[in-house]
Amino acid sequence: MEDILTVYIGWDSREPIAADVCRYSILKHTSIPVNIQYLKQDDLRMRGFYNREVDALASTEFTFTRFLIPALNNYQGTAIFMDSDMVLVDDIAKLIENVDTTKAVTCVQHDYTPPVGMKMDGQQQLAYPRKNWSSMVVWNCAHKANKAVTIDLVNDPDVTGAYLHRFSWLSDKVIGEVGPEWNWLTDWYKEGRDGSPKLLHYTEGGPWFDNYKNCDYAATWNTYHNGYLESLKNPTIKVDSLTLPDSLKDSINSILQAQYDPFGIHYTNDIEELFLQIKNNYTMPKCIGVVDAGDVKPQGENKLDVILESFLLGSNGVFGSSAHVAETENKIPVVVRGIAKKKVIHRCIEEKRDFYYIDTGYFGNWKHKNYHRITKNALQYSIPLNKNCHDDRFLKTGVEINKHTVGRNILLCPPSQKALSYWGVDLAEWLESTIAKIKQHSDRPIVIREKQSRHTRITVDTMEMALSDNVHCMVTYNSIAAVEALIFGKPVFTMGPNAAQPLANTSLSNIGTPYMPSFDEVRNLCCNLAYNQFKPKEMQDGTAWRMLQENYSR
Repeated sequence: MEDILTVYIGWDSREPIAADVCRYSILKHTSIPVNIQYLKQDDLRMRGFYNREVDALASTEFTFTRFLIPALNNYQGTAIFMDSDMVLVDDIAKLIENVDTTKAVTCVQHDYTPPVGMKMDGQQQLAYPRKNWSSMVVWNCAHKANKAVTIDLVNDPDVTGAYLHRFSWLSDKVIGEVGPEWNWLTDWYKEGRDGSPKLLHYTEGGPWFDNYKNCDYAATWNTYHNGYLESLKNPTIKVDSLTLPDSLKDSINSILQAQYDPFGIHYTNDIEELFLQIKNNYTMPKCIGVVDAGDVKPQGENKLDVILESFLLGSNGVFGSSAHVAETENKIPVVVRGIAKKKVIHRCIEEKRDFYYIDTGYFGNWKHKNYHRITKNALQYSIPLNKNCHDDRFLKTGVEINKHTVGRNILLCPPSQKALSYWGVDLAEWLESTIAKIKQHSDRPIVIREKQSRHTRITVDTMEMALSDNVHCMVTYNSIAAVEALIFGKPVFTMGPNAAQPLANTSLSNIGTPYMPSFDEVRNLCCNLAYNQFKPKEMQDGTAWRMLQENYSR
């Protein structure tokens, strides 16, 4: 499937029309699929990406938020940022063609000094080196140097706008350059002398402000503005390129068509038929996602589980409570997120009702939960491995498999009591009995690594650190750390249901000489697991649902 280019447009509540016209201009010319997203500060705050105090010196609401793009893109792929006061007059694909893929960022490297002390909307105009370089940026989100641009860095009050806008975390050699036509500062660059524009930037003021109605290239912006307004009446821009499930896109397109063909003269669907179609699409959900009263978060945060919501959007599912599950037909699958829903899971098992379980992904999460595992009728991957599984999804995670290394210590990784409670196992008793069994067959030192907070696990006490410390093998119950151990080149013993089980030891009697699978075996396991963990975007657009149906039907 062709990759979709994500374009982030800065959005400011003082000039929303500028962002809408900018978006229209991109869609009008593009020859490649694009996913256009607005960087709305309120939305980013709600999602937990942005918490800086309002900066009186910030000229726009997206002054700082543009630097969240690598994180928003999960540090993968290419993404473009554009100020809202821009219009594209050529195909955005041509911009991508001009980019050196070895660079961390690519921009127009202006030698520009603003001529006035105030911006068009009355905000203070600041002058600094590399002014306007960051107003259009092609981000190589996967570049190792951009790993430094974390959510914490962008939100650090001691990190100045000047630091970010100058790309101060980068060396000059990884800052790529394209010509001024891709960020044409109106009233600054001149046609002939500097070439001809492909992307106009009304940085000193645009025609949507009364005092800039006659600015340079005002007629061009007005043409796109009129086109945008006309598209609202007779939508020529469809929703087909949006990251939405097909059933939802069809319904939205039908509504748009009905706006200008209400009697069904052209599209043959009158209003009554339209809503009957939508009713038929959504009255029989494909699954029910369980959210109970105790799951609702405090006011001011997302009231519902956004990960679960993404999956339901892509699977034509609906939210429901545990009580709703009991009232609905047994043939409608149930979706739960997290082990706390064990009562619902046990009920599904007793009634032989299909359920989908969502939890932390197997690998590729680094410091952020980019991936979430989704399994059918189990808490972890439990179906036979596909020996011919493609490696494309695994390669995208950036995870590298290590060769087997020897060590002395036995690393014992007990899960939390909450996890063990699902199987009716007491943590203290399991630890005691497991240690006793290990000592029956080995005198190697036992290092117990109790499960720490997520912050600790991803900063000062990572699994990689633990596995690097003279480890012979790992022993656990159901922890997905077993998969990490195999990736790191260590044998594993699993005492309970585990995604690593196809390659794991299950009897402690051979702990002295455990089986260590080959590099190819570990890689095949990882390829299978990669096809069973998903990003929220993949859940929302239906990719996860489609893949799961394929995985569990073979």
